[in-house]
Amino acid sequence: MVLNALAGFRQTAMDYLAANRQDIVLDFSGDCYNIRLPDEDSPEGNWVSTLKFSDADNLTFASCSCPDGDCCVHLMTAFFSAYDAHGWLPLHHKFNSSFWYALFYKLFMERAHLHADGDKHYSITTSCATVEIAALSPASFTEWLPIVHQTPEPTIYTEKTFLQSALYRIAKRFFFFSEDGARLDLIENSQGFPTQFSMQWEGISLKGEILDFSTLEDLFPKINFSQTSLPGNYGDFSVTAVRVAPEESKIYFTMEPVKQDLKNQPVTQIGSVGYIAGTQQVILPAEETSVSLHIISLLPAELKKQILSLLHYDAEKRPIRYSIHFLRDSSISFSAYLDTPGDLENGELIYPDFCYVPERGLFTVEGLLSPQISFTIKVDQVEDFLNTKGFLIREPGFEVFTDQVPEGQLTYNITQQGVLLFHYNTGDPAAIDIHYGPWIYYSGQGFFLQRKANLEIQDGLIVDADQIPSFIMKHEVVLRTIPNFFAPTPPLKNLFFEVHKESKGSGLYLKPVFQGLEEENCRLFGVFLYRENLGFNLLPTPLQSLCSLPKKVLPEQVPDFIHQNFQNDKLVFADSQLRTPETFELVILSITRPHPSSPLHLHLELKTNIGSIPLGVVLQALKNKKAFAFTKAGFLNFQHCLFQFLKQFISAQKCQIPENTVIATVTDIFKLDALAPLSTHKNINASASDLAFFSQLKAACLPPIPQSLFSTDHKLRPYQNSGLLWLWFLYNHRLSGLLCDEMGLGKTHQATALLDIVFQSAEPTERPKFLVVCPTSVLPHWEHTLATHLPTVSIFSFHGPNKPEHLPPADVIITSYGTLRQNYAKFYKLSFSVTVFDEIHMAKNKNSQIHKILCRLDSQMKLGLTGTPIENNLLEFKGLLDIILPNYLPSDALFKKLFTKKNAAEADDEIIPSQDLLLKLTRPFILRRTKKLVLPELPEKVESIIPCTLSPEQKKLCLSTLKREKAQIQQLESPEEQTVNYLHVFALLNHLKQICNHPAIFFKNPDKYREHESGKWEAFVRLLHDSLASGCKVVVFSQYIHMIRIIMLYLEEIGVKYASIQGKSLNRKEEIEYFTTDPECRVFVGSLLAAGTGINLTAGNVVIMYDRWWNPAKENQALDRVHRIGQKNTVFIYKLMTEDTLEERIHYLIEKKIRLLDKVISTQDSNILHMLNREDLITILSYKDERNGVEDTIDSISDASEEPLI
Repeated sequence: MVLNALAGFRQTAMDYLAANRQDIVLDFSGDCYNIRLPDEDSPEGNWVSTLKFSDADNLTFASCSCPDGDCCVHLMTAFFSAYDAHGWLPLHHKFNSSFWYALFYKLFMERAHLHADGDKHYSITTSCATVEIAALSPASFTEWLPIVHQTPEPTIYTEKTFLQSALYRIAKRFFFFSEDGARLDLIENSQGFPTQFSMQWEGISLKGEILDFSTLEDLFPKINFSQTSLPGNYGDFSVTAVRVAPEESKIYFTMEPVKQDLKNQPVTQIGSVGYIAGTQQVILPAEETSVSLHIISLLPAELKKQILSLLHYDAEKRPIRYSIHFLRDSSISFSAYLDTPGDLENGELIYPDFCYVPERGLFTVEGLLSPQISFTIKVDQVEDFLNTKGFLIREPGFEVFTDQVPEGQLTYNITQQGVLLFHYNTGDPAAIDIHYGPWIYYSGQGFFLQRKANLEIQDGLIVDADQIPSFIMKHEVVLRTIPNFFAPTPPLKNLFFEVHKESKGSGLYLKPVFQGLEEENCRLFGVFLYRENLGFNLLPTPLQSLCSLPKKVLPEQVPDFIHQNFQNDKLVFADSQLRTPETFELVILSITRPHPSSPLHLHLELKTNIGSIPLGVVLQALKNKKAFAFTKAGFLNFQHCLFQFLKQFISAQKCQIPENTVIATVTDIFKLDALAPLSTHKNINASASDLAFFSQLKAACLPPIPQSLFSTDHKLRPYQNSGLLWLWFLYNHRLSGLLCDEMGLGKTHQATALLDIVFQSAEPTERPKFLVVCPTSVLPHWEHTLATHLPTVSIFSFHGPNKPEHLPPADVIITSYGTLRQNYAKFYKLSFSVTVFDEIHMAKNKNSQIHKILCRLDSQMKLGLTGTPIENNLLEFKGLLDIILPNYLPSDALFKKLFTKKNAAEADDEIIPSQDLLLKLTRPFILRRTKKLVLPELPEKVESIIPCTLSPEQKKLCLSTLKREKAQIQQLESPEEQTVNYLHVFALLNHLKQICNHPAIFFKNPDKYREHESGKWEAFVRLLHDSLASGCKVVVFSQYIHMIRIIMLYLEEIGVKYASIQGKSLNRKEEIEYFTTDPECRVFVGSLLAAGTGINLTAGNVVIMYDRWWNPAKENQALDRVHRIGQKNTVFIYKLMTEDTLEERIHYLIEKKIRLLDKVISTQDSNILHMLNREDLITILSYKDERNGVEDTIDSISDASEEPLI
């Protein structure tokens, strides 16, 4: 196979060898050759070829150091040079059969050693032979040394391996001497046997003697007598018995030596040859040998002449012809012949240059495609065959063309699958085209390589349907040369798409409707219109945008596709089952209850503006985990909240699918009605009691409470009586709720009335038990209220250091959130009729321990009281509802997805579409009234902003603080996304607020407040004196303890009595009583958080907010301590604000956010700190005066007397 690959270099290699044989350096070891071929193109001046043979002359490996590597002329040349000058055998094979190899191998096997016998002399002595070698000159000795000492010896390795021994190298050197022309002299011993031999060549002499006849018989016949000094012409011979072995690619022949005139001389037989003593004549036997056909040209002329004359050899190259046929699967069948098809049936091909026919002789041929006469190239092998051997095919109609195009015209067609195919039309209707990769066969013309034609569009080019638009745009110029590729402008009036359901599966497909081309067969490929038999056209520009619509919609994409495209006027949803309903309604066909206390069994149908279907259809689809359904009621996307809720009936096994029935509790009915209004069918099948019960739930009808159930007159206002009716409704239906009336409207009073009616209506044997949990600050208030309004109920306050080890058997237990957290295990063992959580917003954090404790308490009804149900964010609001109504609202993830803004980039004033749904879901369980709504008689509340200015000292402090934090502010202003340390930013805001209040609190030294100047303090002092002069009692709030300390110091200095509550105050009740009842106590001073909840400050009617709190809800809580039931005077509220500082900017942000809160209270955060985003912080710290249109940045801050930016 290796020689076959190199066959194309044969003639060039022979010419190269003839010109350079003397300069070729060759060496071998065993059957491996290393051959250096001179070449001017090589950087080293020669290329090195490596060859390996198997058997005598079978080349199995070839590699060259030239760039062509394993297929080059150097390898073919090296192969030829490996043969001796007569071309008989490779040198290694000739050497292995030589006298020199046999002699030294014999010595090696006799374990002979090479001895150095003095200067430049070596000897080898065994019982069978002796050899002496001498270097005759220093130069020859220098060349001799590497042969002897290339490998140190003796060693175990060299003793066992002849090829690696010095004896092998010596034998090879004398073999090469003989090949170069050295003569071997043979001398007879005294007995007349040629046992002595010698040679001298290139300064090296050798003398030796064979010591026994058996060794002589073995070695003597191996001598090449033509290379000895013996008399006779041993090169004369005649050739007989020539035969060809095609399977071996060899010629076998017998060499007959020329007969000699022996004159009856005695002949001694030495091995296979005869020897005549005295005359030294050698009689050689006839010998059969062989020679490879591949090197026949290297044979000596006489020998070649004799051999070929006996073979009827035709030296003129003759082309091999082939019969070629295509099989059914497009495989190709070949049959070789010389002159007529079939004439090689008895012949043999000797690849790649010879053909042997026994009756006709040996032929030199060309164009052989295979060693076999008949062979088939499989269809998947044709491409490789044409690439490697196609150039040898000469048969008309089957020739190979790499740079031509077939005769004919390029045309195209569109398949049924929408694939664009290009092909040549040769004009013959019966002609066929067969594609083999880049090759195409055209009937009667041959094989053409399309990729080498260097054309943009060629025969066999396939363009998939989705690639056609870009292909046309890229190759428009060339495509215009193809007849009928582009069509005349069509009379297209408009383009629509009909949306259809797939016949199998749940996907959709879009069918284009070409208005004006109804009579033509048209298809759409991107922005191109294809008209059958006419060609392509680019759609008008207004219609091109429609081409982005998908042709098919996978089932998982159907809901989004319909949602996004239902309003598209270019899409026609003719099937009502593809239309999205605009309204949902659940129609009740019947109501049953197995027991009066059982849930309602509602037999329902789903009604939309499109149609109606039994609810079982929906439930079955949900049970099968379908994402949507095509129904007579329209397209139902099961991601809709209604269907998500209906899933719960399936998972809880609260439905009867075949009967289209759900088993609904009261909360289920409320939720269903919120998601899809519940209505009754005009022919509803229900008992009067069941129908009345449902109607009551639907209408939230609250019957009046008989006054006889009250133990005392609670003196409820009308709105409080309505609240009590609502609470009583919840209790009777085992529901819970949130009473969220505004501060001061008597939530405690209404809750106490509920406990009274529950207690009075209970059966004597079922004495109810109540739990009230509240902040520590309002424990006394609850104790007083319960003792006053529930005189017959036992009350125990479980709080303080002296509380008992176990809970007593009291009717009402009052405790604080902190005490409950520390003793929760005691409460888990009890079951309560009603549990009241006052200021329930304290448990808003779902991750807090108190939240988890409240959820675990066992109570028939849980009532939460709060004036601020939404204090920070909507998830905290959900946390409150999860306490009173576990599992009523969706999971946190789904809740956030449904009811909060999807991302921060949405506009602040964007109202969430699901807000109405959230209100419907929670309305039955939440009651909130405002003072303005229910207490029109409450005195007016007047708010005023008091502008203040910075003192020089404050300006200087602000400037230095901003400079110190300049790096943090610049991070905010950078447009690049990077991590901003917001803790540092908020700490900076706090420092600036302290400076605005008073430098003394910034330095944490309130006792020395007189050593500093503050513009706000001066404004406060003026306002305080004016209020006191008017006879008003004043309430002052501040968030800073040091600021409260300064105010108290000042009041003591001017002799004004005051009351005060701070975070650590223990005498809260006494301080409030003092301010309320003592006319000499003119001022109340408190921290915003400590005094902002659970107390009554209606004795005051002037409120001064010395500084603003981040959370407007906290401010409102504090203000409601004054503006509440019991207040008889107009309340004046003054909020101090330092102009041109962050206080003014925070005020504007608060006002903006509060306006938004008023619009969407359940979707926004009322803690300004939580609301502030990156842009808000930049607004605060890089102030733009919108009134004057001037914007300053941190870079403008200097030590000059400019207005500071803070």
